[in-house]
Amino acid sequence: MNHSECDWLPDPKAFFLVLCLVSAEPAFSQTEEGIAASRNQSSEGAVENAEDGVDPAKANDQKRKGPLVLEDLPPEERRRMQMQMLGVDFHSKGGVGYRKSWEFRSGVTKLYPPYYDGWEDGRGVKGLYEDYAGKGEPGYTLSRIIYNDRFYEQTGSEFINFFALFWVPEAYAFSLFTPQSFEKVKTTIRERIIEARKDYADRDKFESFQDYIAFKFGNDFEMEGFMDGYWIEANDGPEHLTYFYTSEFVGYKRKRKEAFKVPLIATATYMIVRNKMVKMDVVREYVNQDDIPILLEFTSKLHGDMKTVNRYGESD
Repeated sequence: MNHSECDWLPDPKAFFLVLCLVSAEPAFSQTEEGIAASRNQSSEGAVENAEDGVDPAKANDQKRKGPLVLEDLPPEERRRMQMQMLGVDFHSKGGVGYRKSWEFRSGVTKLYPPYYDGWEDGRGVKGLYEDYAGKGEPGYTLSRIIYNDRFYEQTGSEFINFFALFWVPEAYAFSLFTPQSFEKVKTTIRERIIEARKDYADRDKFESFQDYIAFKFGNDFEMEGFMDGYWIEANDGPEHLTYFYTSEFVGYKRKRKEAFKVPLIATATYMIVRNKMVKMDVVREYVNQDDIPILLEFTSKLHGDMKTVNRYGESD
């Protein structure tokens, strides 16, 4: 896993439009007609098996002999299997799993990222934490890294290419937030980003003068196009503010003795979790245009599930 010879840099590599992506439909949605068609196909298959002298129950047993994928199981069965595999370290709240060994703290408050099948603790990867701890926003402490080991294996990547970083702001580690007090923080974040844009926004990199002016003065939702490499506001709510941006991974293949660069897409979310402020970065390798709505949807899910597993009350 290539880390010691790499950098994660916000260097522009142009490739897309963004504003239409926030409202993209979920990548795994299914229509009522599609569900009905699937049921009809299943029924027809059972009839065909019966006509051929094959017991439908045995036919289903044969299908179930394939590799077991936790995501394909019903929620209750999935949690039961996870608890058996992970033992006392695995818990769930509101139907969302989490691992106690992934705990991190803001002040004295214990917080946990949600656990998904195929995701691992980044502390177990040599050099991963050290590589990213020093590259964060000033004043934020990197408290936890999780990464998608399944995605890494399936893509045959040279580096960890789908991961989430959780940061605790040092100035607010012992503070408690409400939506009202968090609104002031969001305003400060926006003002800081807009002020920085005035220094680095380059007119020549925007498709139109209108986009350039909208971006420079923080009117992101008025833009029709977007120049790669710059942060743009994706969405916000009473307890979160999410920006979308692009970056790249710079690494070195030791066996071939050659450098390489890979485009990345990422989100940065400032949010309240259990009355604590947390910053969450989600970074994913960019392969094609479909990766962008997938990343935005996953960011939203991770944000929602983190609020669920950290809410007050006993575990399931």
